[in-house]
Amino acid sequence: MLVLRSIGRLFTSSGGPTGPPAGGGTVPNAVAGGLVAVRDGLIAYAGPEADFLAGDGAGPEWASAEVVDLGGALVTAGLIDAHTHPLYGGNRFAEIAMRSLGASYSEIAAAGGGIAATVLATRATPAAALEAGVRDRLVAWLASGTTTLEAKTGYHLDEAGELEAVGILARLALEDSLPSLEVTWLAGHGVGPEFAGDREAYTAAVCRWAAGARAAGARHADVFCDAGYFTVDQARRILEAARRGGLVPRIHADELARTGGSLLAAELGCASADHLLRIEEADARALASAGVVATLAPVTALAMGRTPPARTLHDAGATIALGSDHNPGTCGTTSMSLVVALAVAELGMSVDDALVAATAGGAASLRLADRGRVQPGLRADLVAWDADHEGAFAWSYGLRPLGVWKAGRRLIG
Repeated sequence: MLVLRSIGRLFTSSGGPTGPPAGGGTVPNAVAGGLVAVRDGLIAYAGPEADFLAGDGAGPEWASAEVVDLGGALVTAGLIDAHTHPLYGGNRFAEIAMRSLGASYSEIAAAGGGIAATVLATRATPAAALEAGVRDRLVAWLASGTTTLEAKTGYHLDEAGELEAVGILARLALEDSLPSLEVTWLAGHGVGPEFAGDREAYTAAVCRWAAGARAAGARHADVFCDAGYFTVDQARRILEAARRGGLVPRIHADELARTGGSLLAAELGCASADHLLRIEEADARALASAGVVATLAPVTALAMGRTPPARTLHDAGATIALGSDHNPGTCGTTSMSLVVALAVAELGMSVDDALVAATAGGAASLRLADRGRVQPGLRADLVAWDADHEGAFAWSYGLRPLGVWKAGRRLIG
C-alpha cells in the first residue's frame, strides 16, 4: 500500500474522468492538489487529495500505507517509448557525420552503411555483450522516466540470430528492476547478407521463420515497408505470416517515400504504423478509420530533415504515440521527456497532446490496456517530476524525474 501525496499537479493522460473520487464527481485531466493511492501494484485512487483524506484515506485500511510527500511535484503516468531498436553492436558515428555533410539515408545505405553495417557489427558481438549493452540502455530509459518500451530485433537478419535477439530481450523483460519490455521481431528490417540482395527470396525465408518468433518470446512483428526495402506485397506476406504465428503486426511505413505502407497498415489492422514522414491526408484518414495508432519519432524526423504531419493525423482522428526510435544510426537518446519536448517544438503538438501520446498513446500502440493513464484499476506506473506543471516538458528538453514507480514499486528516487 502506497500513498503519493502533496502532488502539486496530477496529469492523468485520461482526456477526461479517471473515475469517481470519494464524495462523488469526476476527476479532470489535470488535478491541482492531487493524491494517488496504490494497492497491490494497482492504482486505487487518483484525484484531489482532500477528497481521499476525507473519505477512504481516513479509514483503517490505509493507516499502515507507505506515504511519500512529493512537496508539490508534478506526477504523470510512466512514459512509454513505443518504438526502439536497442539491441545492436558497434556504432555508426562516421555515417552520421556523412549525413551532416549532405549524404542521404539511401546514399549511405548504398555505400554499405546503414542497417547493413550494423548487421555486420552485431553478428560479430558476443550475445553476452549485446545483452549487457541493452541492459545499460534500459537503465538509462528508466532513469529518464520511461517505465515501458517496445524493443525490436532486426540487426542479425538470419533465423538463428533474430531468435537469439528475441530471447535476450525476453529475458530482460523478466527483470523487475528494468522497464517493462514489449518484444518485437523485426527480421524484415533489411535483407540478410546471405541472400545477396535477393529480397524476394529473403521475404520467403522470413515468412518461414515467423512461426518461431512467438515461442522465443516476441509479442509483436514489424517490417520496414519503404523504398529500397520491402514492397507492400512483401510486407503483407511477412505480416500475415507473423499474424498466423500469433504475433501482433506493426509496420515502418512511408518514411523514405510514400509507398503505401500506411494503407497496408489500415488494410491489415496493424497495431501501429510508424514514422509516416511522407503520408498524405488520405493515409491519415485510413489509419484513423482502421484504429491504427500513428507512432511518430521526432528525433529521427529531425535527422531526416522531414517533419511528419502530426496535425493532419490529429485532425483525421488518429491516435498518436511517440517513440525515441533509439538506434545506432539516427538517434541515441533514451529520454522520452526529450521526445515530448521535440514533439511540441518540432511537430507542433500541444504539451497536453504530446504527453498523452507518450503515455496513453504509447499504451494504445502496444495494445496494453493496463497502463498509460493515472486511473483507478490500472497499473501503478508513475513518475514524479522536478516541476510543478506539465509545461516544463517543453522548456527543459529532458525534464528530470524525482521518483519512478513501476507497478507501485519505487525504482528511482
